[in-house]
Amino acid sequence: TKMRTIQLMNSEMNSNNKKIGKEAMEFAESHNLIPPGQSGSRKRHQAIDVALSKRLVWDLLILQRRAAGWISNDAKSCFDRIVHWVAIICLLQFGIPWNALVSMFKALETATHRVRTGFGDSTATFSPPSPTPFQGAGQGNGAGPQMWVAISSVLIRMLTAAGHGFECLTAIAGTLVTAVCFAFVDDTDVIEAATSVNQRGETLLSAIQEAISLWAGGILATGGAINPEKSFWWLIDFKWESGTGVWRFRRLSEMPGDLTMNGPDGKSVILRRLEPDEPEKTLGVMMAPLEDGRQQAAVLASKARKWAE
Repeated sequence: TKMRTIQLMNSEMNSNNKKIGKEAMEFAESHNLIPPGQSGSRKRHQAIDVALSKRLVWDLLILQRRAAGWISNDAKSCFDRIVHWVAIICLLQFGIPWNALVSMFKALETATHRVRTGFGDSTATFSPPSPTPFQGAGQGNGAGPQMWVAISSVLIRMLTAAGHGFECLTAIAGTLVTAVCFAFVDDTDVIEAATSVNQRGETLLSAIQEAISLWAGGILATGGAINPEKSFWWLIDFKWESGTGVWRFRRLSEMPGDLTMNGPDGKSVILRRLEPDEPEKTLGVMMAPLEDGRQQAAVLASKARKWAE
């Protein structure tokens, strides 16, 4: 079984790391530096609220009969792959002093590591093997989650500046509602919606590809990579059936099209595309554009049976 490497850092150092993370989030929240698309590692934000928001946007698209592309992707080992100079620039933006950042990252880059097991610590050690220092925040770093919030905030603003996302006016108040993505730490759903009901799903493919390429490119530039094996997408559009007198989702066979993404090895991979009624697990919930609670009920029933046993 593949296991995640946890770093047990010096307690005094990690106390300082936690202080850096706490002050970074307080500064960012008070200055509105975190886009609403990022809900991870924030107070009063829960994963289930993100799942509800996704469901509500799907419902709006269904009500308005608007086509959209919806790409769910996962950043591979995002904390372990963070490039330090990128994290430093983003944390400076979050109000952290330069000297505090130098202290934390210098320790991360030059630390000597041992392996701790149930039999004790290893006598052999490993340290930076070349002038190029270690990178990554380290699993267990008290400032690791806040580093990712700072970096992902820049990437989300990059998508917004490029004009990607979803927007609509509320029916009663006429308030403009916008969404570029729904992110909870490194689990992100990138959205690209049609601007009108007259825009067909096929015509969105190039814009959807541009959006996911921009997001994946931003992740790559910060040291990370998207895991194609954990990524999938839906392309939704609607068709009127005169015989039954109802609207229905168009199927893959009626609206062919593929998206590609570069994996951690640099090779281009075709992303797995799902039917509108084909659910997939996101944020712990089985969800699909066409709502059907039976799959989630089956998952919960299975967990209940296991717990009862």
